[in-house]
Amino acid sequence: MPTDAPYPFPGLNPYFEEQWFQVHPSIIVYARNQLTRQLPADLLVLIEQGVSISAQFPEDDKRPRPDASVWKVREDTLLASAPPNFSPPLTRSITSPKPRHLAIREKTGDLVTAIEVLSPTNKHSGGALTYLQKRQHIINLGVNLVEVDLIRKWGLALEQFESEEMAESIRLSDGRMPAHSVNVFRAESPLEREIYPITYLQVLPAIRIPLRPDDQDIWLNLQELAEQCHTDCGFDKSTKYTRDPEPPLSPEDTAWLDAHLKSTQLR
Repeated sequence: MPTDAPYPFPGLNPYFEEQWFQVHPSIIVYARNQLTRQLPADLLVLIEQGVSISAQFPEDDKRPRPDASVWKVREDTLLASAPPNFSPPLTRSITSPKPRHLAIREKTGDLVTAIEVLSPTNKHSGGALTYLQKRQHIINLGVNLVEVDLIRKWGLALEQFESEEMAESIRLSDGRMPAHSVNVFRAESPLEREIYPITYLQVLPAIRIPLRPDDQDIWLNLQELAEQCHTDCGFDKSTKYTRDPEPPLSPEDTAWLDAHLKSTQLR
């Protein structure tokens, strides 16, 4: 396929997830650039790892929070001598992975908005628990949070991290859940969420990104990010459209993709 060929999908490229290690950092960089052009002069958007929320802790707790903590739960007193087959365990320190995210900050360092482009590790096992604690910490501190979920693996993030009633409320007209979604938490409206359902048949949405209460929202145009990522990551060169993407699509989306690729002569 020619490198100058038009973007071959109406919305999200369903093959992105197969090369997420390329797509994820690219989307973060492109999103930073897009947001920077719209920000007020006294705000910055930064690519960060871990969580640092400067000057946003409650007055009674201003200590910085690490990304991973080791807590001593209890200290047992041995009531008897060790059995003869006891040998002390080896103790090693681990380094916790720090996924990248975007942080919009005041020049003082205070965090205004966190933007998370989720990866599979955020939605499964211990990674999901770690992320859930992180997101709740951000919400509790009154910071805006934007979650962009473009990953099929391990299911829809909204179903894991929000209430069942909220997830049920975004079912499509045919009763199915959307393939993906964006979930926006505004600190000034803590009991509300702004949800953007995403399907493969429709153009990716432009998302309103909240800043401080007196600031106007800025835009994160996901369609522009997807098209730029598709081109710059060379998807037309590396994707075999004759096969189905992994992880699998739903049966309905699989049938749509087959018809779409045939109609565009890519299959």
